[in-house]
Amino acid sequence: MTTSNQPAAGGQPSADRPQARAQDEASRGQRYSGGTGRGHDTDGQNAPARNNDAHGRGAMTAPTNSYQPYAQPTGRWEYVPGSPEDAQRQQQVLKSTDASLVLGILGVTVLPILAPFAVWQASKAEKLGGRATAGKILGWVGVAVLILTLVWLAFILAIWGFAMSEIQGQFNSSNV
Repeated sequence: MTTSNQPAAGGQPSADRPQARAQDEASRGQRYSGGTGRGHDTDGQNAPARNNDAHGRGAMTAPTNSYQPYAQPTGRWEYVPGSPEDAQRQQQVLKSTDASLVLGILGVTVLPILAPFAVWQASKAEKLGGRATAGKILGWVGVAVLILTLVWLAFILAIWGFAMSEIQGQFNSSNV
């Protein structure tokens, strides 16, 4: 059994001494309790948090307000059009945005010839007031891949043409 009022190892009061435990809980209740912004007075009721200053005086502070007037409410928010024209324009924006994303992905991975169409659909969506950043970026990356592919193909064809002309020249000079 512990004979002092000091907490046992690990900062916890001894379970053998109920008086020491009650004293420790009472002193903890008068201090700031942590993340909720509220403390507990010695009766166990909610009370404003007390912040001790340099002279040991406990200044009363108001509890933190859980209501945040400028915070976004939780949940999903979508654009609700005001007129049929707005609804039609919003549908066109969504179609163009989705098309630019799909064409951009296909332009980068499978068929680079589709990349310019991704850029076109992204610019169409932006003109209508939408955001198609991912489709536009993938489209431009696909255009760069298309240009590099065409340059590589032209280089291979030039080397092949030069090699064929050399072979033809060797063949003609050996037959004479």
